[in-house]
Amino acid sequence: MLQGILRKISLAVPLFALALAGCETTRDAGKADDVLQDDGLLASTAIVKRMKPEQAPVIEVARFSELRPGGPFAEHWEPYVLQRASPLTTYRIAEVGGQMCMEADAANGYSALQRLIRIDPQRHPVVEWRWRVPKLASDAVPAKRVTPRARLMLAFHGDPDKLDVEQRMQLRLAKAVTGQALPYSSLIYVWMNGVPEGTILPSPYTERVRLVAMDASAGNFDRWLDLKRNVLEDYRRAFGEDPGDIVGVGIYTDVDGNGAGGLAYYGDITFREK
Repeated sequence: MLQGILRKISLAVPLFALALAGCETTRDAGKADDVLQDDGLLASTAIVKRMKPEQAPVIEVARFSELRPGGPFAEHWEPYVLQRASPLTTYRIAEVGGQMCMEADAANGYSALQRLIRIDPQRHPVVEWRWRVPKLASDAVPAKRVTPRARLMLAFHGDPDKLDVEQRMQLRLAKAVTGQALPYSSLIYVWMNGVPEGTILPSPYTERVRLVAMDASAGNFDRWLDLKRNVLEDYRRAFGEDPGDIVGVGIYTDVDGNGAGGLAYYGDITFREK
C-alpha cells in the first residue's frame, strides 16, 4: 500500500530554495567559508557568510503564541511567493482552541512563510513545534494526488563538491528557470494522510529534498499536537550524511490533491540542545 502511495505522490513541495530568494552569493577571500565557493550555485552560501549560528541553549525560531490579532506580524518572518502567477496562501494571527497561532488559509493559495536563520544541528539537533489540522469536508473525498496539509520546512547548507553532475545540472536549471539559487538540501516534516509516522519520502522533483511523515491519523484532526524530532538523526536517515547548518525555517500550506482549499494552524517552533 505504501509503495502505491509513493508512486502517486505529486507534491507541490517547494524546494525551499525558493524560500531563500534574494540571497546572492558573494566572494570574500578573507573568510573561512571560501572553501564552499560555488559560483552562485547554492543560495545557502550567502546565508552562512552573513549570519552567525545562533548560540542560545534554546533557539526560539517562532513565538506565534505571543502574537495578538491586530498587532505586529511575527518578527523575522515574511511571506514568500512560490509561484508568481498563483494566488497566495493567507497567513494571519488567530486564536484557535485557546492558543494564539499562525493560521494558514489556502482557500486557493500557494505561498509559504519563512524565516532565514542559521542553526548548527550538531549543537541544536532537537526541533519542537506545534500544529493543528482541522478536518475539512474535502477530507472525505479520496484525493487524486496525495499531498501534505501542513509542512515544517528546514533548508540546509552543504559542500557543493559533494554534488554529482546531474544534481548540479538540476540546481543550475532551477536557477535559470526561477532566477533563484537553491540550498544544498531540504528536510520537510509533513502531515500526510495514509503514510506511517517517521517514513522518509522522496521528492518527485529532486534528490536534494526529503520528507518525513508525521502522525496524520484521524484521531489527530482538530487538536493541538506537540511534536519533537531529532533533526540530526532524521537528516542522516534521509541523506546518508551529516547535515550542514540550517539556513532557513518555513511553514507551508496550499490546496489539497483535489484542488480544495487547505487550512492549518502553526504554533511555536523551537530548537534545543540535545
